[in-house]
Amino acid sequence: MVRVTPQGWPPLLIYRVDGEIYATADTCTHATASLSEGELEGHTIVCPVHWAEFDVRTGRALCFPATQALETFEVSVEDGQIYVRGTNSNGSDKP
Repeated sequence: MVRVTPQGWPPLLIYRVDGEIYATADTCTHATASLSEGELEGHTIVCPVHWAEFDVRTGRALCFPATQALETFEVSVEDGQIYVRGTNSNGSDKP
């Protein structure tokens, strides 16, 4: 996994699991910790602060103390480049 900070976007976390690429917000929904400092166990990212767990495919919170899902983003790979689609802080849709 790798943390990226595209201009105008919140920090994102890009994952590669079983050959598939996923993207979520990097910030834990429970306690603003960077998930990039946590552990990736299969499709589960574990927060380094309070051990909240999230499914990187859906963003779903898997255990307490997290109750709110992570934001997820559509991902495509073209010519070896990873593209993330979502809404940036300006409200525009941007690859």
